[in-house]
Amino acid sequence: DLLGVTFILIISSICLIIGLRYPDIKKIIFVGLSVRIIFLLINNYIIPLPDSGGDASTFEGEAFLMSQMGFSNLVSSFAGPGSKFLSWAIAILYSLTGRSVLMAKSISLFFGVGVVFFGWFVAREIWDKRSALKAGWILALFPSLILYSCLTMREAYTSFFLVIALYGVIIFIKHRSIKSFILAMASFICATFFHGGMFLGAIVFLTIVGINSLK
Repeated sequence: DLLGVTFILIISSICLIIGLRYPDIKKIIFVGLSVRIIFLLINNYIIPLPDSGGDASTFEGEAFLMSQMGFSNLVSSFAGPGSKFLSWAIAILYSLTGRSVLMAKSISLFFGVGVVFFGWFVAREIWDKRSALKAGWILALFPSLILYSCLTMREAYTSFFLVIALYGVIIFIKHRSIKSFILAMASFICATFFHGGMFLGAIVFLTIVGINSLK
């Protein structure tokens, strides 16, 4: 489990940098990270959490089997968005480092903490700093968000890119910048790789932009 522990330490270091860069959310990030690490370790070593079997085990198991193909064969067999994309992405990592169930779960941890951080950003852009702090605490301590930050499932990845897409949409509405439009579209597309329904967000966003442009 050395790989998994290493990933957790790297994620903790990133959170420390974020806390130093954004003091307003420092406590929220540290608490959200600590709670997730505790439940991640409980799930891995003590008792399985809800939903830790079934799809979570299937995604990780398929990733291990796919990793036996080797890195170059995996890259050439990329099939695009779909239910197997998560397994394919983890298999790429496995082919380079070897199998580590804790490492696979810790990647979800990274994206789960990212939802807290960017969710705070979105709330701050919509309302104010005080409201953003409330939203940040809810995101940090919301049970289902904690749970899926500890499992090899698509939810943490999908939520992460969806929140960034919403941030891009909000900035575009405010400032009409090309960068924010590209950020929103790229994030919707990334979210689509993990859950096909996210493409509807891109379609709605493009429709709104098109109508406003015609007006």
